[in-house]
Parts: sequence; structure tokens; C-alpha cells
Amino acid sequence: MSEPSDPLKALDEAKLSSTHYRWTILSALADFLDAGAIVAGAASVSIWVSLFHLNSLLLGIIAALSPNAFAAGIGAWIAGPLGDRYGRKAIYTYDLIVYAIGAIIILSAINYYMVIIGYTIVGLAVGVDVPTSWSLIAELAPKRNRGRLMSFTNLFWYIGPIIILLLGIGTVPLGVNSFRVLFGFLTIVAIVTWVLRRGIAESARWGLVKGKEEVVKQALVQLGQSVSVIPKAETKGKWSDMFKYWKGLAFMIPIYIFWGVPAGTFGFFLPFLIEDLSIKSSVVGDLVQIAWFVTAIIGVVGVYMQLSDKVNRKLLYAVSSLICAIGFALPIGLPFKILWVALFNVFLFGFGHGMALWPQTRVWSTELFPTEIRNTAQGFVWGWMRIALGIWSIFVPSIITVIGYSAIAAVATSFFILNIILGLLVGPDTHGKSLEVVIKDFYGGKVPVSKVVEVNTRPLGNK
Repeated sequence: MSEPSDPLKALDEAKLSSTHYRWTILSALADFLDAGAIVAGAASVSIWVSLFHLNSLLLGIIAALSPNAFAAGIGAWIAGPLGDRYGRKAIYTYDLIVYAIGAIIILSAINYYMVIIGYTIVGLAVGVDVPTSWSLIAELAPKRNRGRLMSFTNLFWYIGPIIILLLGIGTVPLGVNSFRVLFGFLTIVAIVTWVLRRGIAESARWGLVKGKEEVVKQALVQLGQSVSVIPKAETKGKWSDMFKYWKGLAFMIPIYIFWGVPAGTFGFFLPFLIEDLSIKSSVVGDLVQIAWFVTAIIGVVGVYMQLSDKVNRKLLYAVSSLICAIGFALPIGLPFKILWVALFNVFLFGFGHGMALWPQTRVWSTELFPTEIRNTAQGFVWGWMRIALGIWSIFVPSIITVIGYSAIAAVATSFFILNIILGLLVGPDTHGKSLEVVIKDFYGGKVPVSKVVEVNTRPLGNK
């Protein structure tokens, strides 16, 4: 006879399986498409400047309305509440089709208006998809492997640009039509991902707070559990409920912005900066960018994946932020056009933010808000980062032209120092804890935690 069991415990204590990895990879492809679109745009900047006669202002506007900035932020704000109301899978039903439409407009562009429109649509779709993907991964992950699984989102963010840049190198003979191939590739990836995602389970945690018996059953059955759910009334979450968790908002919004502005500047403007190195070959410039992503992958795989579920996360976060600060401090006093200074900046920033700063920011954003408003709050805090980056991006080309890269480096260094301070003072150590325990500990039991529903479980073996 089966014994009553907490369904959250069934999720948290589940053995890490191929099912978890399949869910995670298909969700993490949102980051592949996010970064792919950003870097495809960055790789196409020189083409667009010559083909469509862009000046610094138009370039800044395209950057601001890209997936890197305003459009993604607005998409996250819109989709957050929808994902909490209708479910994570409901978002997956439409968002990548919208992405594909935007990419098709870009690859068909005959003027900069089409680039702006297409890039805006792609950005909105990214903003809809990314926070929802992170919520789904965190809610289905075992508590002792949440950091490891969430770090796949970072890994795919780096893999996407590497593939795009290699594809860009391979299409150099096509000249100005190279960008059409890049966005054509992203269109195909978006459609294939959309098809494959049809088999992902809806979040069992979301099903619990919504009182949806079948949702809980389907998710746990895919994890090898035979379940009999005792239905429960829906727990409703309103947009305004997010502000009950003001401590989480006050922590997450600044650390997202302090990380996101330097990272987004690098992600879109690095090709523009590499021109200062007097590198005549665009291929060599692309290889410098690839080196940045490879060092970040080394940080994610070699450090964060191995340690995030075993050690104090906020200390790991602080060390990571310090490495990034050191990486940007050198170009404040020495010209970026000196090759070894540029490589020092690129390598330390890549490894530093890959080893914890970026993945831990994402993990905290999924952990510090309850299931009924997780998507809303996560879209809200992440969206502010992209909005701030959008405002900043408008002025970056002019700052570099008038003052130089040292101004960018000074801002980045200051921001990473602030990350260290906030991470050590406010950041929680959450490794090995369930999402519900994290919330209880962080807020000191002063805010409501999602109620638990009883289910009967009988292990069938992991798939």
C-alpha cells in the first residue's frame, strides 16, 4: 500500500535523471536563441552600418530595441503574469513562433526599418521565453541539483554565440548577405525547438498552487512516480502580491543591472570595441569574441556546475564578482587598443562571470519568489535589467567615440564592486534547500509560502 507523501518532496528528492536533462536542455534553448540573436546582430553591425548607412544614433537605437535591451524587458514584463496565470507551457505554445517571424523579417531586410522591426519582435519573444524557461527548470529540479541544472541556461547562452560566430566566419564570402544566413539559422532553431518542447511537462509546482491534479500527475509520472493526487483549491497570485516580497525585489533588481549592463555592453558592442585593436580581419575579431565565450564556459562547467550545490553560494558569487572587477580595472588606466590589455579584460570577465556571477544571479531570481508569482517577479526584475541596458546602449557608441573605452571600464568596475557588497550583505546561501525553505529563510517567515498538497506516490524507477 502506498504511503502519503508531500509532492514537493517528491520533486525535491527525485534522483537526477535523463528526464530532468531533457526538460532542462529544451528550456535552456531559450538562452541559445537569446544570445544567438544578440551576437548575430553584433556580428552584423558592420554590414548594417555600410549597407543601410547607420550613424551612431541609429546603431544605438537598434541596440536599445534589440533582444539585449528594451524589447526583451517589455516582453518579460508582459509574459511574467501570463505564465503565472495560464502556466509555463502556455507561453511555450506561441513565443518561439513570434521569434521566428521576427528573425525572418531581419533576414529579409532591405532597409534599417525592417532590421529595427524584426529585432524588436525577436526581443519581445526572448523576453517572453527566458524568465519562463528559468521558472520551469527551477520548479522541476531536485533541490540538490538546482544550481547544476540552472547553469545549463548559461551554458547554452555561450554555445549559441560560438555557433553563430563560427557560422559568420564561414559565410564571409557571402559579403553583405552573411547576416541573412545567421538569422535564417536562428529561425530554423526556433521552429525545431518549438516542436520539441511540445513534450515537456508543465511545472508540477505550478499545478499544485493552481489545484490542477492532472498537471501534477503528468510531471511526476515522467519522473517515474505513480501518483494519486488529492485536489486542492487554487492559490491565486496577483501582480501586486509581488511587492510583499520587496526584500527580494530590492536585492535582485540592482544585482541584475550591475551585472547586466557590463555584460550586455560586451555582448553587443565587443566587435565595435575590437576595431580599436587595429585588427583588420573580421575573422580575428570573431575569434576574440569566441575566446570570451569559451572562457565563460570553462567557468560554468569547471566551477559553478561542480560547486554551486555543495558550497556557500554567496561566497562563490563574491569571488566571481571580484575577478570581473579586476578584469575591467586594468583598461581604466591602460588603453584597450593594447592587445594584452584587451585579452586580460576579455578572459577575466569571461571566466569570472561564468564561474558564478551570472549563473548565481539567475538561481537567486528563481528562488526568492513563490510559485504563484515566480514568473511575474522574475520577469519584473530581469526586465528592469534589459530596460536599463537599453537606455545605456543608446549612449555607448557616443561614449566610446568621445571619451573612450576607459569610461565603460570604470562603470563596469564600479558595478562589480557593488555586486560584491550586495552579494555578501544580502545574498542568501541556498544550496541544498527547497524553493519553499529558501523563501522562508530569506524572509524570516514574514511572508506566506505556497501551501503543500498531499499526494500518494509509489516509485516506479527513474526513467
